[in-house]
Amino acid sequence: MKLNTIWSFIGMLSLAGGLAAPAARAADASSGTGLYLGGSVSFSHASDLGAKIDSSLASQGYNSSSSADSWNTNGSLRLGYQLSPNFALEGTYDRVGNMGVQSSLSSPTADTALGNWKSYGLGLHALGIVPIDSQWSVYGRLGVEQWHTSLNLTSSVGGPTSLSNSDDTTSLALGAGVSYALTRNVDATAELIHYTRVGDPASTGRTGLNQFSLGLRYHFQ
Repeated sequence: MKLNTIWSFIGMLSLAGGLAAPAARAADASSGTGLYLGGSVSFSHASDLGAKIDSSLASQGYNSSSSADSWNTNGSLRLGYQLSPNFALEGTYDRVGNMGVQSSLSSPTADTALGNWKSYGLGLHALGIVPIDSQWSVYGRLGVEQWHTSLNLTSSVGGPTSLSNSDDTTSLALGAGVSYALTRNVDATAELIHYTRVGDPASTGRTGLNQFSLGLRYHFQ
């Protein structure tokens, strides 16, 4: 999923929010404020990860041709505080676990290696919320996320390759979503987020990350 697709999606949600604003003002704005806790199943996509791992290996003296998984499914957590019906702050935890990697190396020694690329992130995000009616809302997300990424490769044929690198990077988080109030306290959510950079180009490989999630939030009110 490319970045321009994400911006198109955000644009459509923003337009929907603008059209819904009169209804939102007329609606019962009882969406509330206060603390909430959310969890979701997240589907993460990293494009061209194999090529980006090759670029990082080249900076370490390896000539390689790598392939890597592009999709991964994991859980995400959100701890938020809604300051008003239109604004919330969230602390976030996201995980991208065990993208499988296969590398064929021609130098410094011919070898075949297997391993994984994985990352987890902690973030602070702001949400701008537009209630459509008493149950539906759309929202945009802007934040920063600190990612810890690792790349591990080990020879699969008894060769000399043994590599374990990790790094920390900071990324912008840009997203948009929709929520539906199942009860007074429980929302269902669907959201698309783009993280601008995950990983280091010299040690693990750097990629943009797209994440689609389906989740639930519980409001302590």
